Amino acid sequence: MIIPAAALVVGVTVAQIGGGADFLTALAAVATPLLAAGAGWARGWRLPWLPALCVPPLYAVAWLRPAPWASDLAGVALIAGACLAITGLVAGVAPPSWLTGGLVLLVVLDVILVWGDRQVEPTMNALQSAAPPTIGRPLPELQQVDFGSATMGWLDFAAPALLGLLVQRRAVAGIATGIAASLWGLLLLATSPIAATPPVLVGLIAGRKTPRSIATGPISSLNERVCARAQVADRSCASQATRQERS
Repeated sequence: MIIPAAALVVGVTVAQIGGGADFLTALAAVATPLLAAGAGWARGWRLPWLPALCVPPLYAVAWLRPAPWASDLAGVALIAGACLAITGLVAGVAPPSWLTGGLVLLVVLDVILVWGDRQVEPTMNALQSAAPPTIGRPLPELQQVDFGSATMGWLDFAAPALLGLLVQRRAVAGIATGIAASLWGLLLLATSPIAATPPVLVGLIAGRKTPRSIATGPISSLNERVCARAQVADRSCASQATRQERS
């Protein structure tokens, strides 16, 4: 339950320590592609090797920077893949109820750190000013999500990645989260930065199975068939009894 929330607190703390932002930047430049390559196996996909094939060209685009938008898009894809892998690994060692509680706690801490304690903004500034290691040219900056003028943290991507493992109706959860995020983003007109994780709670609620859908699940359907057969048998017995009485 505390794993996602602990990751947020540790990341914010380390980034504000002297040299911490540089350490996280170097770690992200190396670990992100490795994690993204393993996303298929971590999530149990039908073609687990597919992300591993996509990672090298994406990393090359993020590193060589042929165009700002292409570099940003490649970085977003790599970080998203890494978040899918991390949440898949966490889900393998923790029950869904703990992960659900951890996701809710993560959202609460995100709101507190952004608007209450205001620790997220200086952390983002420290990560943004940190320089990645250089091998001929600087490695990709994967310590946070940058796309144009928008900046997000890793856990802003990890929250929806974790959401996908906790809901039964993923399409509904994804649509609900997208709509909620679009409306939530209007807060940027009034203040910046904002906590980006609260919209996943809408998806968490919308993606849960309703009592009606649970009642029509496989076990319930089997029970209904058994009851239907029993009713047919009762009717058959009643018909035979009626015929005997008439005879």
